[in-house]
Amino acid sequence: MGDSLEVTSLRYPHPQGEINRAANRHWILSHAKKNGIGAEVGVFRGHYSEIICRDLSPRILYLIDPWEKLGEFFGWGGAYTANNTLPTKVALDETQARVAKFPQVEVRVIQGSFPEDKSQIKEPLDWIYLDAGHQFERTRWELMEAAKAIAPDGVIMGDDWIADRNHEHHGVFRAVNWFVKNSEFEIVSAGIAAQWCIRRSAA
Repeated sequence: MGDSLEVTSLRYPHPQGEINRAANRHWILSHAKKNGIGAEVGVFRGHYSEIICRDLSPRILYLIDPWEKLGEFFGWGGAYTANNTLPTKVALDETQARVAKFPQVEVRVIQGSFPEDKSQIKEPLDWIYLDAGHQFERTRWELMEAAKAIAPDGVIMGDDWIADRNHEHHGVFRAVNWFVKNSEFEIVSAGIAAQWCIRRSAA
């Protein structure tokens, strides 16, 4: 599977602030069904996937990210990709190494995007976690398709609940609010560490 997690973490360091934030994001998972079927959309190096496995112990976990479909590298720089030197295959290998710590979880990797590749999801989901598209239109589409993919009592969760209109990820906040105003969904919780969760209203 490639180099060990320790080696790749040293070679391509992930921002410590994001590692800490991943840990702070776990609270939203309390709204999701344990030992169920779920999907994480936007996985990258699997830091949050590991937390999902630890906290929810899903029976089946779909991990959806383009990875190698993007090419050898991610195509964007900055600290996240070690200035675009982090290979997409290394990120995938890291993810698989992190979730391999939880052999009770059946992991199904989809190298692709949601909802474009939603046909590869074979069962109704108890929950889906969105952390891929960050623009209003893209997130709105993801939400509409996620609503079709989850079971009647399922939940949709995600990252980047940011009210600041000047922030580059504010589109997620706008899209979630638009969606709950124009569907049968309601906000369960939102805020801490930019997390949010919605479900179908019982009314």
